[in-house]
Amino acid sequence: MGKTDDILGFLEEFGRTARVLFAVAVTAFIVLITEYVVTLNTEQVINRERAATVEQLAAIRARIEGELNSTLYLGRGMISYVATHPGLTWNDFEPIAGEMVAVGNHIRNIALAPDNVIRFIFPLSGNERALGLDYAQNKEQWPAVERAIRMGGTVVAGPVNLIQGGQGLIARTPIYIKAEPHELLDKPKYWGLASIVIDIPELFQHAGLEERMGDLDIAIRGKDGLGGAGDIFFGNPALFDDPGSIKHLVSLPNGAWQMAARPLAGWGASEKPQFTVRAIGWAVALMFGVLVYLLLSLERRNRDLALHDPLTKLPNRRLMYDRLYQLAALSDRSQFGFALVYLDLNGFKPINDEYGHHMGDKVLIEIGERLMALTRKSDTVARMGGDEFVVVLPGVTDMSTMVGVLDKLNAGIMRPMKLADHELTVSASIGFARFPEDADDVERLVNLADKNMYQDKSERVANLRIINGDD
Repeated sequence: MGKTDDILGFLEEFGRTARVLFAVAVTAFIVLITEYVVTLNTEQVINRERAATVEQLAAIRARIEGELNSTLYLGRGMISYVATHPGLTWNDFEPIAGEMVAVGNHIRNIALAPDNVIRFIFPLSGNERALGLDYAQNKEQWPAVERAIRMGGTVVAGPVNLIQGGQGLIARTPIYIKAEPHELLDKPKYWGLASIVIDIPELFQHAGLEERMGDLDIAIRGKDGLGGAGDIFFGNPALFDDPGSIKHLVSLPNGAWQMAARPLAGWGASEKPQFTVRAIGWAVALMFGVLVYLLLSLERRNRDLALHDPLTKLPNRRLMYDRLYQLAALSDRSQFGFALVYLDLNGFKPINDEYGHHMGDKVLIEIGERLMALTRKSDTVARMGGDEFVVVLPGVTDMSTMVGVLDKLNAGIMRPMKLADHELTVSASIGFARFPEDADDVERLVNLADKNMYQDKSERVANLRIINGDD
């Protein structure tokens, strides 16, 4: 009996120890789960704050870019007009400039400087001293002018302190005209410079930008469009020294600004003490699986890019309509017409079916890039959705010019494209309408261009059936 008693005593002691160890393990597990949830909760608070900050910055960026681009777009109309009417007079300039100032937001004044000497400015009142200014002889302004000429596109300088008071941005754009045959030039001839002065406090006000927005601290740097290398001109400079601050780029023509933001009280300051969570750790442990499921199921709300298509980065339908209405308003007063080209890809669905939507996305991106390369800086290329694109052509109403543009677009789209070891070819059905020759209303203009496009598609299908010998 002695050995039996020893064995039974050992088993009893082993069982007691095992039960204690299991209890300790369960307790430790609950403690670890509780601490994990506390830590996870704190991190989630910070992540939510950072995600909300990113969303706020993205919204601010979209509004700033929208306000700025809508203003500069009117300037592109003026540039297109000068490029086709290099001998314009004050009587030509004044009504167009006046309408731009009336329609555009935040414009302080508009100036044209043929051969880099200011000859036209609106409004003239208060700006008389600027007439006759030779940029080449002005040490302060010449570097920005020279940069615009060198880059061949719009350069946004500033913010600068304006003589008339306040702060402004100066958007300078070189203008090129077609060279005369006797000039023997193989590229467009430099005519001069267009400049638009934009009231920056009013621009920021319309964009809803303040140094402190609720509990968010915001700053901007990149004076003269130099991005992260530019001087700080708005908000708290310390934000750019903080590696934890959220940073976002604001795109400018041939440049950028950089925004930075963080909560005023720091990340995670909104988190509450976790003693309650620790006190009810057992409940957290039981619900942990559900919590993980919910956390994994959380989806970040997709924010509308407001102005651009997320795939191709082209202007979207909303921005395209904004520009059409601006051009229509300008045309009503200055007789400055424009054309709308509607394109729908042919042979796109088979690419999606055979190679997958990823390849289809690459095709859409490639087509968008080709359309941008085939058009002028003053034109607008937009994606309407699916495989439909539009091109807005300010100043183009002549039929011979339209035919040339359509031939150019057709040829550019039909060029074979090499994507991921596949050589693909698509074509496009194209329709167009001119304002005001074909339609004097934006909606009718879009509908007519769309209708003409579908007529072109029908004719292509009919011709293909004839070629294939189908009934």
